[in-house]
Amino acid sequence: MTRLLSRFLCFLLLLLISSPALAEKTDIVVLKNGDKVTGEVKGLLRGKLEFSTDSMGTVYIEWADIEAVISDTSQSVELTNGQRFLGPLQKSENAEMVSIETEQGAVGVGNMDIIGMYPVEAGFWDRLDLSASLGFSWDKASEVGKYNFAIDSVFRDPRFINYAGISSEVTTLDGADDTRRANANISHIRFKPNKRFINYFAQVDSNRELGIDLRTLAGAGYGWNPIRSSNSMFLLTAGLSVNYEIPVEGESEVNLEAVGKLVYEYYRYTDPERNLTTNFSIYPSVTDFGRWRADFNTDFRLEFMNDLFWVLTIYANFDSDPISQEASNSDYGVISSLAYKF
Repeated sequence: MTRLLSRFLCFLLLLLISSPALAEKTDIVVLKNGDKVTGEVKGLLRGKLEFSTDSMGTVYIEWADIEAVISDTSQSVELTNGQRFLGPLQKSENAEMVSIETEQGAVGVGNMDIIGMYPVEAGFWDRLDLSASLGFSWDKASEVGKYNFAIDSVFRDPRFINYAGISSEVTTLDGADDTRRANANISHIRFKPNKRFINYFAQVDSNRELGIDLRTLAGAGYGWNPIRSSNSMFLLTAGLSVNYEIPVEGESEVNLEAVGKLVYEYYRYTDPERNLTTNFSIYPSVTDFGRWRADFNTDFRLEFMNDLFWVLTIYANFDSDPISQEASNSDYGVISSLAYKF
């Protein structure tokens, strides 16, 4: 886990010292009040258009306030029904429509049906969202200290979306051994027609409370995205995974598990920006029939300064038959931290 954490820190450093490539700013945004702004479309996400200008820098414009976006650059446009179109954007004769010049011809789509957009030729950094959080708590009465650190990233492409994250928490108590829990995960979601997708995922865990010195997991699943709008997303996935567990005490094991995943996201870009993400996963064992595991995590973020968030995280883990005999079958807690979005 130390080596993996070091790689993520190096990745963060590279992000901070890298300068984005300059692009020609010829896109035009027409507002409903008649104003026109020239610049470069960086992306539309969660109800706001990120637009780079020479005179005002990068501005965020409410999608509901925009009448038209005109761009000679090919854009990847995502609709609420899961459809995706590629092509330059032209102003439609209908003020409530956007005309996309695809290879098959012009396609008109409703403004309010568009929930995502970014240039197809956008650079790596333009497609990447990265945030880092840090938390600490201690009280004199119990002499218990908690330290937590996390990095989360999202990378978007017209054909797929990647999630990756790493987190670590250490609890110290005077006169007792420290307890640790750590997690690193990556998920690749490849879009299919009709709001379907294929999900490939991998995870590394360490949780001494559950008797796990190290657990590595890799799997794949097929999913459905029934809700996808400008302020929410709901994903359902079913599949299989293989894990290798090294207990704190006892012999290591290899298990085949069924997987069920549920992910719900709610987000608002209006001031103050706030996000709620809930993940629930269940792993019934196939090779050790009767054993099942479950992971729950919910994360609420509230922006109180530009790109600086207060984060409240609630987590719970359960194992019906821990691999270590003396281990607990559950672990849960609440984490408060500060996060910065790059």
